[in-house]
Formats: sequence, C-alpha cells, structure tokens
Amino acid sequence: MFKSLSSLCKPAALALAACLGGLPAHAAPAGFESGDTQGWTVSADGVTLTAQGSYTVTLTDDHDPSFAYTTTVTPVSGGYFGLLQMGPMPPTGTTTPVSHSSQAEFTLDLPSAAGDKLFLRLLTADYLYSDAGPGIPAYDDSVSVVYDGDTANPDVWRASDILAAGWSGDSGWQPFALPAGTQHLQFTLSNRYSIDGSNAPLVAIDFSVASVPEPSSFALMALGLGVLVRVRSRPRA
Repeated sequence: MFKSLSSLCKPAALALAACLGGLPAHAAPAGFESGDTQGWTVSADGVTLTAQGSYTVTLTDDHDPSFAYTTTVTPVSGGYFGLLQMGPMPPTGTTTPVSHSSQAEFTLDLPSAAGDKLFLRLLTADYLYSDAGPGIPAYDDSVSVVYDGDTANPDVWRASDILAAGWSGDSGWQPFALPAGTQHLQFTLSNRYSIDGSNAPLVAIDFSVASVPEPSSFALMALGLGVLVRVRSRPRA
C-alpha cells in the first residue's frame, strides 16, 4: 500500500513559510513613492529636489529665443519621480563657458538587488551648443551618478548624447542598472554656461525594482510536493 508524504511535508512547509514570511520585503531602492523627498540631501546652492506625479516643463534657449520645447514628464514606475532643478547660476563676465554643479544624495535603507534600475531624464536647451567645433564653445550640460563613492565608474548622460541621438533637448528616460549591493547614490547635475546665458538643465530621477517572488509561494510549492509525492511503506517484519 502507499502512504502520502503530505503529512510529513506539511509541517516542514509551514515552518518554511514562517521563516520566509519573516524576511524583509525588497522595497524600492530610493524612490519618491511617499510623495516627498524624505531621506535625500541636496547641496546648499539653491538647487531644489521635489517629488512629482506629473510635471510640464518648457525649455527656452537664452542664446536663441526662437527655440522652445515643452513636454510633460511622468513616472517610469509607481506614482512619483524626483525632479532636480538648479538654482540661479553664479554670475560670469566671460564668453568662455564656465561650469557649475549641484548635487543630491541618498543612502538606501537596504542594499539594492540585482535587477534594480535607475532612470534619468536630462532636459536642457543647450542641445545645439554641445557639439563643439572650431570657434564653437561647448555647453555640454550633464548629469552623473556615483555608486558607493566609486568616482572612477559613474554613469553619465550629457547634452551631447541628446544631440548625437538626434533629439531636441530631452534625453527621454534612460535606464541604468544599479550595481547590486549599492547603498549610497550621489547625483551631480552640471551646467556649462557663459555671459550669453545660463540655460540651466534639470533632471528627472526614477527607480524600478526587480521582481521578487512572494515568500509564501515557496511554502506553497513545498506543500504541493507533499501532496504529489507518495512512497511505498515498508512491510512490517
């Protein structure tokens, strides 16, 4: 005769469920889903970081007033994204481009997991001026992110990348893989400008989290095995 192992596997499955159920859920690494910027710090130079559900921006070119670009930015994932905007630029009296950078930083409660992604969207009216040539100054605005202080390996998106892709001032959402185990992120938004105009850029920031099976699913799988697997009992001597 056959004896079901479900009676043996069921206690183990329940124990497994109890153990896995106690594990912390994998939360969004550094999102804005609370609708605010709690946990973020920004540099003290007038830069602002806000959580937005939707934001309409119009880019105008200080060098060419005929240029105007309007778009509405919405999140890649969830209901909110972050918007980093630079404050007034320090005055300059030169036509040679100078640089000014603003920063935002965040430390994660839990390390990022494999498959987590960061999304950046750079918006700048300097797209026409990023292609430096003879006698043409380079106004190559950029956004970069450094993971856990590794300044040798930042992810960077530039105005010249927008130009190379054939776009006008808007990079669209660009995905970057978060290195697994990351806990600290430092964003730097850089503006190249001169006495002719500042055209300060702005950048949208969003995150998505890798899919993780629910802990209870593992326990259900183990319980299912107990129902399906049967063995022949050994006869009594």
